Amino acid sequence: MPLEQTRHNKAISRDTWSQLLEFFNKVDTGLENYDAEGAWPYLIDEFVEYLNENGINHSKMVAE
Repeated sequence: MPLEQTRHNKAISRDTWSQLLEFFNKVDTGLENYDAEGAWPYLIDEFVEYLNENGINHSKMVAE
């Protein structure tokens, strides 16, 4: 089932929210410096995988 059709029905921990903020502060908008082997939470890894699989380039979205 595609990611956009599934729902994450669990509460997101404060730690995950903190790591999401860190992700946005450290990883550039084109995701060139994203490390898939890094210690990012599973939800962030899934988000990046979704962007890559669907050809969504965040740096293009920001520039528009």
